[in-house]
Amino acid sequence: MRLRIALTIALLTACSSPPADDPGVDASGDVDAAVIATDAAEARGEMRGVWITRFAYSSRAGLEAIIDRAAAANMNTVFVQIRGEGDAYYRSTHEPWARRLSGVLGRDPGWDPLQVAIDRGHLHGLEVHAYFNVLSAWPTSSAVPAAEGSVQHALYAHPEWLAVTSSGQNADSEYRWFTPGNPAVRAHIAATARELLRNYDVDGLHLDRIRTAGSDYSHDAVTQAAYDAARVADPQLTWADFMRAQVSATVADIYAAAHEVRPSARVSAAVWGIYRPLPGCNTSQGYGNYHQDSLGWLAAGTMDALVPMVYWPIEAGACTDWATLVDGFLAARSGRHVWAGMHALDDNAWDFDQVKGRIEYARTIGAEGTVVFASSYLDADVTRWDAYVGTSEAPGPFAEPEPVPVMAWKQ
Repeated sequence: MRLRIALTIALLTACSSPPADDPGVDASGDVDAAVIATDAAEARGEMRGVWITRFAYSSRAGLEAIIDRAAAANMNTVFVQIRGEGDAYYRSTHEPWARRLSGVLGRDPGWDPLQVAIDRGHLHGLEVHAYFNVLSAWPTSSAVPAAEGSVQHALYAHPEWLAVTSSGQNADSEYRWFTPGNPAVRAHIAATARELLRNYDVDGLHLDRIRTAGSDYSHDAVTQAAYDAARVADPQLTWADFMRAQVSATVADIYAAAHEVRPSARVSAAVWGIYRPLPGCNTSQGYGNYHQDSLGWLAAGTMDALVPMVYWPIEAGACTDWATLVDGFLAARSGRHVWAGMHALDDNAWDFDQVKGRIEYARTIGAEGTVVFASSYLDADVTRWDAYVGTSEAPGPFAEPEPVPVMAWKQ
């Protein structure tokens, strides 16, 4: 690693005729480029992350056990979900305790999942990133209830913050969403992130659901009025460009809050696995369907790392080919990081050869690492975690520990 590079440089400086049997030097005295490349890759580190969703744990012991397994698998980062639908899996003065923890929105469950994750993760030397759903607000299956205690859900207190289509309704089948076009919504979300980062010793803030629910969102009164005013100044402004700007402004506000209170924290985002469709393809896309200009955030310097959710296999020529899609994100990363996201399963089945192939491909093309979705799929058979390390006879891709990758701009 770093020490090995330093020793190689010292050897070159001190010896005009190094021994021909030195594994890093050929008979002519030239340093083996492959050794230097390998050492440089080792020195920069590698993201080895796993998403732990809020559905994966319900108790202190359960969450600790997942983190223990991640550490034993030589992963170095856990992304622990602590905000799912405008609620909190930690102590907050901005949003109520999640009802999943106690059965009642706002009720103190008697334990703090985020603090437990930090304590357990740091015990193992892991980075702990707070996994934070940004714009998903509440399930469509029930009305937003009054919370127990003084902190109410934001949509209960401000129903006008609901994102709606041009028909004036929420049409998403899974969630109600916050509108990013209302400055008050953006201020609330940034303040929530700021409080979390100030009060908890997390190593990163990981954003998810940082998009709209679809291309027709959000025609709430405040956003519509803002668009109409912007069109006066720029008659060519499209709804799509305007809404992309609102989502990007939400990202910028969160990044600024993070830089203000915890500048060392890595800010990352799980983003749609297809930024724009591959040539000749007609697939979903983050940019056009969900107003998510994720590569624009990297270019603007308002995001440290993207984790594209490319939940398909390596399949050359396919419109969802994992390798080609990851290549596209890497080609436009603007000097920031791409941690290639992947699903733990392929066609709903465990096939570690495919997982290993994606990890190896990510290394070959210079991605800064990988993140797997999710711990619950590995826990379906806990021996799956063991495959990452492997055995002495058949080492896995994480056979040796590795530090997280360095972000030069965060130093």
